[in-house]
Amino acid sequence: MSGRSSFLRSLKKLPRNGRTAALHALLLADSGLSAQEALADALSGPLGEGGKTVAVLPQQERHLCSELVYGCLRAEIRIAYLLGRVLPKPERLPLPLRHILELAVYALLFQERVPDHAAVHSAVAQAERLFGRSLARVTNGALRSIQRFGTAVDTREFYVVGKEGALADEWGGLCRYYSLPRWLGDLWHDAYGREAALCLMRRSFARPWSGVRVNARHEAAEELLAGLRHCAKEGCGEAVGRWGVAFAPGELPAHVLGQSLSLWRASGALSLQSAGSQLAVQALELDCWDAPVWDACAGFGGKSFALLEQGIDVTLCTDRSWSRLRHLPGVCRELHLPRPAVCLADACAPPLRGWNGHILLDAPCSGLGVLARRPDIRKDSRRTPADLKQLAALQDRMLLRLSALLQQGRELAYITCTLNPTENELAVARLLAARSELMLLRQWQTPHGHPWVEGMYGAVLRRR
Repeated sequence: MSGRSSFLRSLKKLPRNGRTAALHALLLADSGLSAQEALADALSGPLGEGGKTVAVLPQQERHLCSELVYGCLRAEIRIAYLLGRVLPKPERLPLPLRHILELAVYALLFQERVPDHAAVHSAVAQAERLFGRSLARVTNGALRSIQRFGTAVDTREFYVVGKEGALADEWGGLCRYYSLPRWLGDLWHDAYGREAALCLMRRSFARPWSGVRVNARHEAAEELLAGLRHCAKEGCGEAVGRWGVAFAPGELPAHVLGQSLSLWRASGALSLQSAGSQLAVQALELDCWDAPVWDACAGFGGKSFALLEQGIDVTLCTDRSWSRLRHLPGVCRELHLPRPAVCLADACAPPLRGWNGHILLDAPCSGLGVLARRPDIRKDSRRTPADLKQLAALQDRMLLRLSALLQQGRELAYITCTLNPTENELAVARLLAARSELMLLRQWQTPHGHPWVEGMYGAVLRRR
């Protein structure tokens, strides 16, 4: 950690711009921060001499930083393979230099607006400033070698065929192309079949869509929804459920009905919520619940807010993380919603002896359905097969404890954002086998072939 901290201080030698901030964020992500946390820290942290506060980056540079960080994390495995083709042992290079190379390779592969010579020049200049001429020459040589591959690096075949031109492991090559750990590619292949797995790989590698949800309680709800859907009809988005709209990458409108989106959000008329989350609530018919609701893993409260906006009586929100839970009362005020009781509690050890209402369990999971939005999960240091087993055991404990509190005729909704049968339908099957008093009412998951909706799973069980 001390070496990384020392290098972060050395970033002061570099120009304060989007690429430097992206390098900063990638190093923070290596320390365990999520992509979102690392990006926020890198964009807000001072890099000036003596730790003095420096001016906030211009919006254009902030957007560049965000694209580079999310893009590099999303394509990390593909980029690592390319560097391995042109360098004998890239893993022996200093970690910051590897990130400089990764940022440049990402620009060569995906940033059509950035001339190749500019991407190479920027990386070489950073390498020389931080590591000297020798490693700057290594940087230049590696990037020039990748340039010589030409457009072949854009094809799946390049990652399937080995260095000597012989056909290598095809499935492993496809995992490299879509930048997915091999174990995860195998999991999807075995669970869903080759074609479905390829669809999931393509979706996980694509840039995510932006979902918005209109507050049904707001006085301008119908008008705002119509305005958003008019924007979507122009080919840049789609309606989602009853109150949502999703927009393709880069197509989220800045203004709707003559007012900025930020002002609509500030007035409580609009919230950001993924299309997958909105569709799960609708498909499971949670918006039809007619009894008090306990959100047992409320997190930041996204699904509770969606239900409250539609008149559902969410009366209790609990979570084991106060840093997430503490925001709920304030957001309820902003959205002009009834405020549920908020309690710090672990769903594995519920604070109640019983609950005469419905229970929502938006469970902690491996997040394999949201890799496009959370590309840091791809890192082998973040998710392993052993992690999936531990998460499944945690989910089993939560389901068993919470289902024991259900009263007759009441329902338990189980939702995840992962693509792993052990955490999804098999978790429900294990619960049904353990508790004969429960019956499965509904089960839903994002269609594997859908090109952009996040991979969600949900089930609703009722106590007989």
